[in-house]
Amino acid sequence: MIVTQGGRFAGYGFYLLKGKPVFSCNLVDLKRVQWQGPEALSPVKHTLEFDFKYDGLGAATLAFNNLPGLGRSGTGVLKGDGQVLSTWKMERTVLFIVQWDETFDVGADTGTPVDDRDYQVPFKFTGKLTKLTLKIDRPKLTPADENGSWKPSGITRRASDKRDAAGLHSRSVAPYCAGMNAPLRT
Repeated sequence: MIVTQGGRFAGYGFYLLKGKPVFSCNLVDLKRVQWQGPEALSPVKHTLEFDFKYDGLGAATLAFNNLPGLGRSGTGVLKGDGQVLSTWKMERTVLFIVQWDETFDVGADTGTPVDDRDYQVPFKFTGKLTKLTLKIDRPKLTPADENGSWKPSGITRRASDKRDAAGLHSRSVAPYCAGMNAPLRT
């Protein structure tokens, strides 16, 4: 295991499986999406990266009672030494925060596996990890996003949706995590 957050019921893991780089995303145990390199890495120094570009606007729109982008799609790219190894588009992402009763681990998995078919804990990384970088780029809202002038396809306003003087719905909306937008380098 290089790095993991979450486990059996939701989360992600970036690891080597029989020498092949793998990024696995567990969507609340309903579906798993996996990016995998085609070949085992040679036993020399490598730079691995996973980059996820989320298609939605993220949780910041909830402050303006706009809901574009909750659980939207995104594209993940797994790279090894600067070369693209695997690209895959996820049709949906996790709406809510990744497992809060699981762990964030580097070098081993001390919770439950992200994918029981691939490994069992603690699944220690046996190589030398010299650097791990997590970069989280939050989507930036435009004035149109903030004032609600967007019109998402397939979503219509119901007559039962009531807004108060500030333009906010009277019902509450749960917080969520927009997805794993974290390039990783080893």
